[in-house]
Amino acid sequence: MSTAALPLSSRQATTYAYFVLAMLTLLNLLNYIDRYIFSALVPYIKADTGYTDAQLGLIGSAFTWVYTLCSPLFGYFGDRYHRGRLIAVGIFVWSLATAGAGLARSLWQLLVARAAVGVGEANYATIAPSLLADYFPKARRGLAMSIFQATIPIGAAAGFVLGGYLGAPDMFGWRCALLIVGVPGLLAALTMFFIREPQRGVMDEPLAPPTQALPGEPSQPKEVGWLKGYWQLLVNRGYLLTCLGYAGVTFALGALVFWAPEWMKADKGLSEKEANLVLGICAVVGGTLGSLIGGLLGDALNRRLRGVRGYFLVCAVSAGLASVPMFIALVATTPLVYQVCTFITLLLVYLGNGPANTLVVSLVAPNLRTTATGLLVVAIHVFGDGISLALVGWISTHLRELAQAGQSPPAFVVTLATLCGLSPAAQTLSVALLLMPVALVVAGLLYGLGTITPEATRDNPASPA
Repeated sequence: MSTAALPLSSRQATTYAYFVLAMLTLLNLLNYIDRYIFSALVPYIKADTGYTDAQLGLIGSAFTWVYTLCSPLFGYFGDRYHRGRLIAVGIFVWSLATAGAGLARSLWQLLVARAAVGVGEANYATIAPSLLADYFPKARRGLAMSIFQATIPIGAAAGFVLGGYLGAPDMFGWRCALLIVGVPGLLAALTMFFIREPQRGVMDEPLAPPTQALPGEPSQPKEVGWLKGYWQLLVNRGYLLTCLGYAGVTFALGALVFWAPEWMKADKGLSEKEANLVLGICAVVGGTLGSLIGGLLGDALNRRLRGVRGYFLVCAVSAGLASVPMFIALVATTPLVYQVCTFITLLLVYLGNGPANTLVVSLVAPNLRTTATGLLVVAIHVFGDGISLALVGWISTHLRELAQAGQSPPAFVVTLATLCGLSPAAQTLSVALLLMPVALVVAGLLYGLGTITPEATRDNPASPA
């Protein structure tokens, strides 16, 4: 049974809101450790099993596609049922699947296990932001979302470091590493059963859409039908541009993070442990700073600009600027240069992470927020890393096979690689990853268009025009 949140002025309600933020943030950290440790283990899995880049890219995409397909379903449930209990089920599923991947004895078993991780994480990623939005008012929502999202780079860094060290053959090996990080989530799932369910939209001022409430109780928006809800989202231009801009960022960041350990090993000459340590430091410092600064900057700009244009501006500028250091990191040969540029890339990309998630929950009505987050997940993975992970693996494998057969790559690939100072035969992952800076430029343009939409300039963008 749902329990209404106390008014914002209540000290108890404010304290409990930050308690919920802390709980969801810690669980999000565990979520991303489980997600990204697999990327760190790719070199060890490849050496142990002999799987190709294309096969490993397929496993990465299997997680992404299942995660994507399940998100609308959890979006539907999240707008109708107790969100804490739904989240608890998701944590249990992804943790069990992570541990199960360590027991896989074939390519298909490993693929199924990683796909199951996508089921549990789709549940959590879709529902948690809407729960947070009902605990924090608009003025503090950007910072709350950024704190929550800051665990993405920290979790990624922890995944890289834990995978790089625990997964090494002279330590526990990649199978035991997956078991070690999967088991704690089974216990953490229990905590979410006790989280109070707040009234949806209670922190919105004014509430949109307006509804009748009993005396002394916050207004509770009515449920919207499945088709009508999606139609409202699809005609919301600000929301659509947010989804597409986020997809461009995810196309670039998803591929970079998944392939970075193998890229630094194969093309930059680092060992597995060195590559994962570098990436861990870049992610935890650059990503965390970017997330927190982005939230503060977005809230500050939003107080000066009408509607939610401040959040759009942070997203647009950070994505566009990130394309420059990312390109330099791919073509640089000096370790200090490509390592520093990787750090700057992650800092800039994560600068827009909190503001982007704030846009999603602020541009739509309270009774559609979980559905909107679910559709966002579909968009960013169908048009983002659902394509880029496998595409980079396929391009790299194809270029390597051509080189081994003594054949030349297509002329445009040779020309592009030569202009960038890369070898299309020896630096195949670097050549494939050249798509990523382009994706960031496109993302910046899409976010920029979002600043001029009617929804972005409306004082209460979640309300009907």
